[in-house]
Amino acid sequence: MHLTARRTVLVTVACVALAFGLAACGSDSDSSTSTGSSGASTASGSATKVDKAAALAAITPYIGQPSAFPVTEALKKVPTGSTIAFTDCGTPICGLFWDILQPAAKTMGVKMKRYKAGSAANTVSSAFDSVLADKPGAVIVAGTPVELWKNKLKGFQEAKIPVVTTGILGTKQYGIQAAQAAEDSSVLGGKLLADYVAANFGADSKVAFYDIPELTFTGLTGQAFQAELKKVCASCSSRVVHIPIATLGNTAPNRLVSDLQAHPETTAMVFGTDEIQAGFPAARQAAGLTEVKTLGNTPNPQGLQYVKEGKTTAVLGVDLPVLTWVLLDQAARQMAGQALTGDEAKGLPVLQFLKPEDIKFDPSKGWTGYPDFAQRFAKLWGVGGAS
Repeated sequence: MHLTARRTVLVTVACVALAFGLAACGSDSDSSTSTGSSGASTASGSATKVDKAAALAAITPYIGQPSAFPVTEALKKVPTGSTIAFTDCGTPICGLFWDILQPAAKTMGVKMKRYKAGSAANTVSSAFDSVLADKPGAVIVAGTPVELWKNKLKGFQEAKIPVVTTGILGTKQYGIQAAQAAEDSSVLGGKLLADYVAANFGADSKVAFYDIPELTFTGLTGQAFQAELKKVCASCSSRVVHIPIATLGNTAPNRLVSDLQAHPETTAMVFGTDEIQAGFPAARQAAGLTEVKTLGNTPNPQGLQYVKEGKTTAVLGVDLPVLTWVLLDQAARQMAGQALTGDEAKGLPVLQFLKPEDIKFDPSKGWTGYPDFAQRFAKLWGVGGAS
């Protein structure tokens, strides 16, 4: 893969950071910002209880370097010439997944075919019927809730067509293997965010965790965050604040400012998805609320720029280019009947905590922990063309 192609892949991640959220959409919600107690315990008297050693041990593998490359074994049979289906959920994010898949498919030597599923039950059903009728080698589903197409799975299974998913919760019960960026990665992210708070933000931190009710993965991440914070910092406290998805990009910054003004004891803000922070640094600067620490999750280029400028304390970065190439790798392995290994088998993406000193790259092109990812995959696939 040429360097210009790799740069194109990185540029396309501008909005993909929200992919996990939109892919895991639950029921629509118009609830206003609300707060709730996590029930986190507080140490009695003046004593503090923080297990900093345990917290540091948990986050150290993600500090200063990315987590392990998710694919560990060579692909035994490359499906050269095969056609892989991609169901497009109709959002810009699904379009970006499609874009990132193009150089991956070219490197592997397969063809990609796009099916516009949209988000309505009837269009999803029609698209999946078309996929099944065409009998591709495998199908990649990004962003379409499994409830809309679970009745189609029997047909794929009978035809022995592997189904690979990303960002979709609840697929395991239907026999789908190694769902990428789903439950396990959401829980891991929540735990790591809590460990980072305990290790770096102080034993008496008072944390507000911000989720998006419509994006169920942020709720799962928040639950894992609160449970882990109780374990590693009993003298910390946390509460949950709901930010409706419709407010992103418009009134969300003002909601965040109002929340801090209503809860002046807050010392740290943690975001279930970094998109919630869009526009917030300027709003809190204007309100004089610059002392509160902020910790983001799955940042897009704007979020990375905030970190570089010191407007965000840190973020937990997700390597989106590698994740997308993993989808094609997984499809090929399942077509070949080859077992998955490493973090690919666990559905875990490449992660790394990023602070200002880590942003030595151009934030506008997104982040990857493995700039040579195309060459790595080409070697694993035993193909040329990644230069």
